[in-house]
Amino acid sequence: MRTSNGRISTDTYFYDSEGNATKTEHPVTWDDIRLERNLELQETDWWTVGDRTMSDAEKNYRTFLRDLPANYSTPKEAQTAWLAYDMTGL
Repeated sequence: MRTSNGRISTDTYFYDSEGNATKTEHPVTWDDIRLERNLELQETDWWTVGDRTMSDAEKNYRTFLRDLPANYSTPKEAQTAWLAYDMTGL
């Protein structure tokens, strides 16, 4: 599941018949991370078009995304790093 800023989140809300929300969380998996990472890379592919120069922030973010599975031991660590990533300049 994605947050409004494109980062993976495992929060799920269930609503009862009166409209009361209950927040639950499921454990994030490597499949979740890879799926959302691939979607984010696809959505930022336009940054790489030939007549456009990517900013350092854009290059760094795409590198961060590509390296997510290799740089973290668990999916939770990768999720935490992604949620904490500084999006300044993107």
